[in-house]
Amino acid sequence: MASSTSFAPAFNCPTRVHGRAEFVKILPTLLDGASWALIASPFIRETDVLVNLERSENPPTVIYDGVTPNPTISEIIDLAAKLPSVDILVAVGGGSVIDTAKGTAALAAIENNAEFFKDHLAKEIPLPDSFTAKPLIAVPTTSGTGSEVTQWATIWGDDGAKYSLSHRSLYPKEAILDPGLCSFMPREVTLYSALDALSHAMESIWNVKHSPITDALAKTAIQLLRNNLGKTLESPDDLDLRSQIQTAALMAGFSMGTTQTALAHSISYPITSDFGMPHGFACSFTLAEIARFNGETDPERLSIVAEAFGCDTAGLANEITQWFCALGVPKYLAQYAKPEDIDTIEGSLINPARAKNNIRWGDNDIAVAIAKQSLASLAPSI
Repeated sequence: MASSTSFAPAFNCPTRVHGRAEFVKILPTLLDGASWALIASPFIRETDVLVNLERSENPPTVIYDGVTPNPTISEIIDLAAKLPSVDILVAVGGGSVIDTAKGTAALAAIENNAEFFKDHLAKEIPLPDSFTAKPLIAVPTTSGTGSEVTQWATIWGDDGAKYSLSHRSLYPKEAILDPGLCSFMPREVTLYSALDALSHAMESIWNVKHSPITDALAKTAIQLLRNNLGKTLESPDDLDLRSQIQTAALMAGFSMGTTQTALAHSISYPITSDFGMPHGFACSFTLAEIARFNGETDPERLSIVAEAFGCDTAGLANEITQWFCALGVPKYLAQYAKPEDIDTIEGSLINPARAKNNIRWGDNDIAVAIAKQSLASLAPSI
């Protein structure tokens, strides 16, 4: 008898990944003399990367190092108008930098038509059949978003609304994983970016689009994070540990890039928009309670996550909470929101495009209860 479950999307990522590579040494080979623009965040000024690139035989045509977290539509339109025509974009930074580069590449592909770009994001007007984005080389300096191996970019409206840009040609052509660049991350960024990867991995397992391939990738990602994140926070200059976290984020990105995210990410968007909570915290603080919620109806799915954590399904939620407390997550959450703050959110915590991927449907009342209980469960350890 045919199964009533729809087929999972086929796993396919066209990005070439260069692991444990030194960015400034491998980049000239990948550029092969092409003109290029460097897009980065201000962090790059704290490194010697700019000096080395400017002294190279093929320096960037232009450098833009002003990307801020959670890029907005207007910021991307302004950047695209400033950049000269080049052959390749090189994004060096976290997910916001890579997403900004994807947005800029998309705008260039539609001849910087800002109004069409806005309509595509806000009104879901389809991109033209001829759409082909400029090639992108992604060099992540945080280990979490997985944007270096996905076709999506998260872009925020100036009103705080969250939009997704997506097209197959927005997959980066190359991704360079240089653990040395990650050693500049502050402790808080190291933590919340890794928890973003954890959320990607867990949400791809309790996802209606899961497959044996995505399960295996996600389970390994969780194990790498569980075993190495605490050590990385204590030894931030250890490049072997940084490389392990990079690999976890990459594998979670591969998995999430096939399944997309689910309920935790749905809840996260207004948490970030209303309270300014960094995305990695916003999409992970509910994981224990969502595990409890999903486990009530599908403990078999949850067993994969539990195995990765080294516990049984019944104890998974408590195991996650205890680990988060040991990592110091509660003190960061307290800076942004308390349980009672959830009642002040005017919009819904349910984003249908994300929530529908969860193995168990939850409405806004359930999402609110999960968010409030999650903050309450972590609060006592502050």
